[in-house]
Amino acid sequence: MLLGWGGAAAVVGGAAAAVSGLRLRSTRVSSRACRVSVVVPVVNEEACISSCLASLGALDPPPLEVIVVDGGSRDGTAGRVRKARARRVALIETDFGSRAKQMNEGARVAKGDFVMFLHADTVPPLDAVSLVDRSFADPRVVLGAFTAILAHEGRTMWGMNLLHQAKTHLGACFFRPMAAARGMKVFFGDQAMVVRREAFVSCGGFHESLSTMEDMDLCVKMFYGIKSLEAGRTSLQQSRGKQSRGARLVAIDRCVHTSGRRVAEWGSLKSLQLFLVLSLSYAFGASPSALNELAGKVYSEIR
Repeated sequence: MLLGWGGAAAVVGGAAAAVSGLRLRSTRVSSRACRVSVVVPVVNEEACISSCLASLGALDPPPLEVIVVDGGSRDGTAGRVRKARARRVALIETDFGSRAKQMNEGARVAKGDFVMFLHADTVPPLDAVSLVDRSFADPRVVLGAFTAILAHEGRTMWGMNLLHQAKTHLGACFFRPMAAARGMKVFFGDQAMVVRREAFVSCGGFHESLSTMEDMDLCVKMFYGIKSLEAGRTSLQQSRGKQSRGARLVAIDRCVHTSGRRVAEWGSLKSLQLFLVLSLSYAFGASPSALNELAGKVYSEIR
């Protein structure tokens, strides 16, 4: 994912501090509201994983479970997660170098009907579980995501936030205009994507051959109901000529706060360039191997 991924403790820490003083109310939680599992894929996130878990611990109502999938961290990430296990946090340790594989593994063991994929530097709203419950009340809804607000060191990155809005609502118009007219949307990982687990499993989850653009690819796969991918092809390539199955993708009407560390490091112009290069390459039919090779050239660190 181009934006908002990484160990940006400043944004997460500030948001967690805002909720750390809140005491969870002993409210009666409905059976529907308890059906959300949260999957957090991490690699070397010692700087912000504790703040991430603190923000999840403040959710009201709480999620059914939090599953952290470590992809081989070399720092103290796993140790910090183990300390949080008393708060219904599970840790899965793998040697996966692919975020797509990590998220698929988390979803595989998740018990909830809905799975939220949350980056370690992203803070969801306190009522995120209830928002998911309401947004997926229509059984046709298979995938949703929040609006991402990027910030760095107390500065909101309004230009990049506007880009997020444009790509979500207009992005599909460039490569699937008819599908966009029927409701297809483009979401990215730092928007805290949420899936209906049954539909996610049915379509095979994230494309594990992709080291980047796996989130955009999932939007295409779930909208068209693609159940099996041919080797060496993306969901977009395979969806040509197919009709959507009536699945709905929804923008959840609330914001998540995510770190703009990468944007601050690269600068807005370079960040925009990288986003356009990768997303347009995907939209014009690049294969997984070509996308991975391109990502390896433009990213110093894909994650």
